[in-house]
Amino acid sequence: MASLLSTPTEIRRIIFASLSRSDLVAVCLTHRDLRSDAEPFLYSHIQWTWSDSQHPPITQFLRSIVQRPELATYVHDVVLNGDSFNQGVDDSGNGTPKIPVPEPVVNELVEFVARINVPYAEEWIRKLCAGSMDAFTTLFISQLHNLKRLYLDKNYNRETHLRGMMLRSALCEEPKTSHLSSFAYLEDVSADSACLYYDIRKKTDTRNTEDILPLFYLPSVTRIRALVDNPATFAWTGRNPPNPRQLTTLDLTMLRERHLGQVLSVTPRLQKLEWDWHYRWDLEDDCVTDVIDLDQIAAALSHVKETLTDLTITAGSERYKDDLEDPDVQFSGSFKVFRGLKNLKLLQVPIPFLLGFSPSESKANHLPVALPPSLEWLILTDDFSSNEQWEWEWEQDYLLGVIRSWLQDWKRHTPNLRGFRLLESEMKTISWQPDMIQALRDLGTQSGIEVQITDMKPRWSGHMLRDPNYKRKQARPS
Repeated sequence: MASLLSTPTEIRRIIFASLSRSDLVAVCLTHRDLRSDAEPFLYSHIQWTWSDSQHPPITQFLRSIVQRPELATYVHDVVLNGDSFNQGVDDSGNGTPKIPVPEPVVNELVEFVARINVPYAEEWIRKLCAGSMDAFTTLFISQLHNLKRLYLDKNYNRETHLRGMMLRSALCEEPKTSHLSSFAYLEDVSADSACLYYDIRKKTDTRNTEDILPLFYLPSVTRIRALVDNPATFAWTGRNPPNPRQLTTLDLTMLRERHLGQVLSVTPRLQKLEWDWHYRWDLEDDCVTDVIDLDQIAAALSHVKETLTDLTITAGSERYKDDLEDPDVQFSGSFKVFRGLKNLKLLQVPIPFLLGFSPSESKANHLPVALPPSLEWLILTDDFSSNEQWEWEWEQDYLLGVIRSWLQDWKRHTPNLRGFRLLESEMKTISWQPDMIQALRDLGTQSGIEVQITDMKPRWSGHMLRDPNYKRKQARPS
């Protein structure tokens, strides 16, 4: 230990940066001088899991930062795992498990919240005393002044009311509350929410919109991923709309085309957009209908037509309870929705978004004129293939002809084209004929374009999959 203590601080930090969490804990317990160098690495990455059998040590950490606020400044990455409470569409919506907290710890945290001096302090304190995870995670996040990345799994997004109020106080209101983080360095936020359960509108009229929209006011945000419910009236949570000039990547589930344009209008540098279109009849209102409004989608995308390079759209209509079939949907507007995206390089969309559900719809549209000339990759998916309206399984010759007419003249219409991919769900709702698959591959060889026919993992519209950017191994478990 003597030799390590005499080692220059810069060298010690290089050594500590490579240590495991258990080794860092051991170093911190060895000597006070070593602890001051090791703690920033020990607390830099926090990864906790919340499940029926596992409670995260969030109350212990909160108590630590109440006593030693500098510990919170060391935290850069937070990954909060756990999706075991999610019962999907059959969820009762009756609340979330509470976490046990010793009374002395609660009393310390109550005093801390009282000092923050926000108008909802009484509600915050009441929920702390009741063991609400929303109250504890809100307090935890509110003190992370150097946070750069935040991942919240489904268990942590069942209740978000307090977190939303805190974010509005920290980001949208004037004057700012000095006891809350300004989140000046937060670049990447992912909030994985469960799907909306059956008959949710009968039990609550609450939407999560006010809790999610403050994220667009983050001064350094580059990526946002979230489920955004559809409000009756869309309104930004600040006095003025946000201006997230560094936001380049956006992944939105549930938000419909009526409100999509409001969001995209404040993203002047967006490069990558993933958007999930969803319909279920028990969610229907003026915004959520069974009509896919292509003109409204085109108008929304026009806000990012100069910057968008990657666009992925997933879509589906979800059956309700014991319904035997997915509900029908219909298109309105022009199928040339993507034509105006001047710099688009990758487009992944369900076949119906370009060609409708059948040849009778696609005859009014030619694939080449529906695609932007800048396109390098077109990826078509079989979303909606379980709908009764889907006729492409029996019209594969026609579909092949549409693709052939485009690829045989690709240099004229999409001169930057590099490849075409047909994605087939692993659920095998439909099956492309071997003759069609071989014909597509032959067409790729003849045209000099890479052609791929591959399986994809199923994604149900309205249901968020785990964010692939946040692997469990990325952060040291705590």
